[in-house]
Amino acid sequence: MMINEPNQPSDLKQKTIKGIFWSYLSFIGGKGLTFVTTIILARLLLPEQFGIIGYCLIAIQYLDILNSAGINSSLIARRENLEEAANAAFVANILLGSISFGLTWVLAPSIAVFFKTEEIVPVLRVLGLSLPISGLGLVPDALLHRELRFRTILIPDISRNFMKGLISIILALFGMGVWSLVWGQIAGVFTGTVLAWLLAGWRPSWRFNPEATRAIASYGFHIVLVEIAGAFRNNVDYLLVGRILGAAALGYYTMSFRIPELLIRSLNNVIGNVSLPTLAITQSDHEKLHSFYFGYIRYLSVFVAPIAVGLSMTAALFIPLFLSDKWQPAVIPTTFISLALGISALGYVPGVLYKAVGRPEILNRLALIKIPLAVFILWYSTRWGINGVAMGQISISIISVSLDTLIANYLMHFRIQDLLKAVVPAVSAAFVMAIALFIINLFPLSGFLEFIIKILVGVLVYFGMLWLVARETVSNGIRMLQRTFLKIGRPASVEIVSND
Repeated sequence: MMINEPNQPSDLKQKTIKGIFWSYLSFIGGKGLTFVTTIILARLLLPEQFGIIGYCLIAIQYLDILNSAGINSSLIARRENLEEAANAAFVANILLGSISFGLTWVLAPSIAVFFKTEEIVPVLRVLGLSLPISGLGLVPDALLHRELRFRTILIPDISRNFMKGLISIILALFGMGVWSLVWGQIAGVFTGTVLAWLLAGWRPSWRFNPEATRAIASYGFHIVLVEIAGAFRNNVDYLLVGRILGAAALGYYTMSFRIPELLIRSLNNVIGNVSLPTLAITQSDHEKLHSFYFGYIRYLSVFVAPIAVGLSMTAALFIPLFLSDKWQPAVIPTTFISLALGISALGYVPGVLYKAVGRPEILNRLALIKIPLAVFILWYSTRWGINGVAMGQISISIISVSLDTLIANYLMHFRIQDLLKAVVPAVSAAFVMAIALFIINLFPLSGFLEFIIKILVGVLVYFGMLWLVARETVSNGIRMLQRTFLKIGRPASVEIVSND
């Protein structure tokens, strides 16, 4: 089946909004299932068992970078010879998947020595099956994203998380311990791959083009470097905690990251999935590129700011209520990590911008500065345990976001004033919300009642304040949703960002 060239219609804004809507719905559905699964498994399994799977997932993440080799981003950004490029990518995925799986067997003993835990050898080797399985689904998944078919992507995303959670819970109930997480992961990946093939409608035609193959390899090389640097940056805390503080500490720290990741970092991925193809399409139009770029930052901050502040203010209630008292050591790290991920979210869009305009090497150059700083700060922070490491994440996020946004603005000739205009409304509204939540602590409330009251008050205060300080942003968002989904009035013509 031939790949259709994507259209560049005048309603690109509406496609973008729909893409964000369906991606976020996928996020809510898939991650909502993961959220429920996490709560159930946290009560069935021990922190040490989460620590063991955490060791393995660190290694798998690095091998998965080799497995994908930047092919998905390359196909999304590519504008010509798509059929030939997709065929070359598919063959590469088969080879890389086999190599990645083999490496899990070869490297497993050495990884066990590094983490001082022999138990991870068989676990890692079996978990390595997920690499070739996921690799087979990369091309159809990338084509679905490239064509902005986010409504279709909803099906494999939710099904993957549902199957992963269902198998994990069933096996945990039968006393399978850490193996319940392993087989659940493999079942979820297999389900997502099968559905991606069924829904994409693409089949390899075995047509190849040397130029397209070289371009895929060159682009993918830079993306691999970017993702290795990003994976090391994202996992250096797990490496240090696991190596220095042990499996139990890693289990608590992993759980501290689990909820903020579900609600904040996953939202970054939603925005990235939509913004990469959109920014790639508009890369030749500087004014439109500017509009979409700051639009993503504006609306990302609108959602991320209250989530980050809300999680940090309710962690002491949420964890004992839903995860049980055995996870109490995760409370303080969750508070700090929520704020850190909220800050770092603002640096995600500049990274997508570099990929969209074909300049991923900029990310590699920035990584040469950010990674050594992150390693030093986190290593030094381990002397205060997982609380210190979590606090160190806040300072790293501030440094990283400052570099990302300043360099992006300088190279693309954007104004710092535009960045401030995009983020200040959400940040100020979240600050007022934090004050309101703090005041609630003065009243004699406790348990589930206090948790519910804080959520309700937080939502009302945040959006009330946002309406006061950024009424035009909220109104534009509502109008775009109405015109896009309810077909009210004429076709949407407002820019995602323009409140000028």
